[in-house]
Amino acid sequence: MSQHASQRASERDITEAQIRTIINNPIETVYDSDSDNYKSYGLATHPSTQNDAYLMVVHSKFNTEVLIITAMWTTAGGLRTNGFKI
Repeated sequence: MSQHASQRASERDITEAQIRTIINNPIETVYDSDSDNYKSYGLATHPSTQNDAYLMVVHSKFNTEVLIITAMWTTAGGLRTNGFKI
């Protein structure tokens, strides 16, 4: 995981286990040709509400060794803005 990703995940109360789950079993993954990276999302338990929430992970590769670039909580609208078909 990049230093940026570690810092952002910590700030956003996102665990490494949650990131691993999204990478290994995403609901959807899209390729962002502008940034030359992938974005995957899934559901994870948000720490402040204890409810399922969308978690998006930006990463460098797909189906191989992965460098996590960042991770963030988002909404359905945020997922659509990032190219997902939700």
